[in-house]
Amino acid sequence: MSQWTNNNPARNRVQRWQSYWNLLISLVSRDIRARYRRTFLGPLWAIIPAILATVMYSFLGGLVEVDTGGAPRVAFTFAATVPWTFFQSTVVRIPHGVLSNGTLLRKMAVPRQIFPFIVLATTFFDFSISFLVLVVTLQLFGIPLSSAWLWLPLLIFLAGLLGWAVGIGITAFTIYRRDLLHGIQHIMQVWLILTPVIYGAGTLEANMQFVYALNPAVGFIDGFRRVLIFGQPPDTTLLLTGFVMSCLALLLSYPLYASLSRYYADVL
Repeated sequence: MSQWTNNNPARNRVQRWQSYWNLLISLVSRDIRARYRRTFLGPLWAIIPAILATVMYSFLGGLVEVDTGGAPRVAFTFAATVPWTFFQSTVVRIPHGVLSNGTLLRKMAVPRQIFPFIVLATTFFDFSISFLVLVVTLQLFGIPLSSAWLWLPLLIFLAGLLGWAVGIGITAFTIYRRDLLHGIQHIMQVWLILTPVIYGAGTLEANMQFVYALNPAVGFIDGFRRVLIFGQPPDTTLLLTGFVMSCLALLLSYPLYASLSRYYADVL
């Protein structure tokens, strides 16, 4: 019986993927603990970037008189800053996450896709804490919960999908040439300007709407704001466009990452 079990391909495959899952959980737990170990504020660092960005963007919004649709400026900005921080952190940290696990890559035969998922899980942990603070902030401003919040799982999925697709695409090149690793923050700053985080969707002129709609981050950023602040369902056209663009990015980046990652152990 034991011989039949050992030669059972289906059972061996299940056991192998179970071991990968256990490894994923272990590494995610390790990274979360390491991220906040020996820090005075601990997990509060998960929300500090979003809070600081909200304060800065709210100040800038006040200078240029951004139309918030009657919503409090801080809530209006915070509702977009939290998902943007989740997306940006995922893109920026995936290349570093793969590089930091170079020793493990050389020692163990594990799927290379597991390391970007580790980063996605840790950035989602940070997002979850930030989102709880966002919910409390909305309540303080008197913005109630609504049935539109049922759209949130889809919006979170789209933010994570796009962040993962872009992150592994950048990683595929940065392992061999570190130029993008140094320039990724600047790329994200430009992307931020092209995304309605500081300003609202109706701020852009009509001749910019087409370019604006092609930005895959617009769908979930504008969707978060509509759902959380105004209690409205997201713009399904923007969501569909963002989903299609994210899938195209994944179709390009995943095969590239899967192909080049076979040689990562030789260069890390």
